Amino acid sequence: MRGFRNWLIAAALAVAFFAIPDGASAQQQQPVQLPPALNAAVLSGNQAAITQAINVLSAGNPIQAANLAALVIQRAEQLLATNPQAAVSAAAAAVQVVSTAPPQTAAPNQTMQVVTIAARIIVNPAAQQVAPQAVANISVSASQIVSNPAVYAASPAAAIQVMANAYSAVTSSVVAANVPAAAVTVSQTLNAASTNPALNTANAANASQVAAILAGQQSAQTQQQQTGQQTTQQNVPVEQAQSTFNASPS
Repeated sequence: MRGFRNWLIAAALAVAFFAIPDGASAQQQQPVQLPPALNAAVLSGNQAAITQAINVLSAGNPIQAANLAALVIQRAEQLLATNPQAAVSAAAAAVQVVSTAPPQTAAPNQTMQVVTIAARIIVNPAAQQVAPQAVANISVSASQIVSNPAVYAASPAAAIQVMANAYSAVTSSVVAANVPAAAVTVSQTLNAASTNPALNTANAANASQVAAILAGQQSAQTQQQQTGQQTTQQNVPVEQAQSTFNASPS
């Protein structure tokens, strides 16, 4: 039974990661294929159910959990235009899964992918309108996750953009009006990141780039602006995922 479950997840990962087209056609792709229970949870818009489904399917393996979170966040972005509430709930669940040390340490590339896509979702006005509290929570978590040196090193440029999007989201009029404390928390996280020796070693421009974000000099990026980056990142976890699942006993 366990072997079948792992095969099912691996198949879903392969379909999702290899089926991403380049350019503007990415938005018109077929829905990401999720295991049935996880798909039902995502469509329900219930964050707790999504998190539980990932935990059950990953069986305590942080790499599998990060891979599943990466699938969920892709599906969340696909849902954004038609169901922003479900999209934000799925994004919140995916970010929650990679917000702990095990997936960040074991799967920094997948973790970075999750927060990069989540960062695009939180700057969407519809997402901010329907779920300002969830957007604030995602922003705080995402800024903290990319401040982890292991995750930051996976892609310093992506980390800086996640920080910029997080700051943009919590300082937007809707989110700031509903959750004013979020802007303070994100600002504190970014200030700490700007003086973190590990981050400054990974990226010599880290301090100045973070300062630019806090000064409002770096704008948020949307899905259309980051499509190429998204395609590149989505190719990273596939071989890792397949080898992990194939190594599991039947």
